[in-house]
Amino acid sequence: MLSTITVFACITSLSSCSKNATESNDGLEGADTGQFASSMDDLINSLLDNDQYDEDQKKVLRAALQHDGEIPYASYSAAWESYRQCLADKGYTKPPKNLTNGIYFAPTYVSTEGLTEIQNRKMDDDIDECQDSRVYAVDLAYRTRLGNPEFYGDPEVALVDCLHRKNLVPQNYTMNQYRKEYDSYMNDTSGGMPEDWFSFDFNDGAVLSCLAANKSPLIQSRLEIWKPLG
Repeated sequence: MLSTITVFACITSLSSCSKNATESNDGLEGADTGQFASSMDDLINSLLDNDQYDEDQKKVLRAALQHDGEIPYASYSAAWESYRQCLADKGYTKPPKNLTNGIYFAPTYVSTEGLTEIQNRKMDDDIDECQDSRVYAVDLAYRTRLGNPEFYGDPEVALVDCLHRKNLVPQNYTMNQYRKEYDSYMNDTSGGMPEDWFSFDFNDGAVLSCLAANKSPLIQSRLEIWKPLG
């Protein structure tokens, strides 16, 4: 039996979204371009003000403030390993790394085989605790700088903007076109893969970076199932 769990909270919960963001290209016309931060310093400082993140994460964030918000990959990887070890220390197997072009994913598909309802609820709580204390803040700052420098609150808007910024789609590719392609993919009953439906190349590493940095559900087919009891 599989359950889908939401491991990362909506990024818009970090701060209220401004509705006055300037659109970076015509492809975003008509989209909600509200922002959840005004700058990397703003985002990082908001994370530093939150007591739920452990001191190891805050050390990484403080260092990033001195380097234009940049987080070294080694620090990013270490935070993810700390998250995986946190779950192992609670008695679970380590979740798969689920790397996509160097970007990590928390387990999206979790096998609940052998778990009672009470154990399943406890596992969800343990995941939330390990996520918040060990990796969430570092992960959000790292992904935002990489794939959403305009701080768009809508991850689909951030994705299309990323594709435009890296010249991975034609300049006339719009949010409406993306949404039509996404709806066609979601309504497909033939078992086709995402790459069969979209105008961008899923074999392009830069495309994968945009998808992964913005936590696109189009990545889910590439993720390994986590079996917490082995």
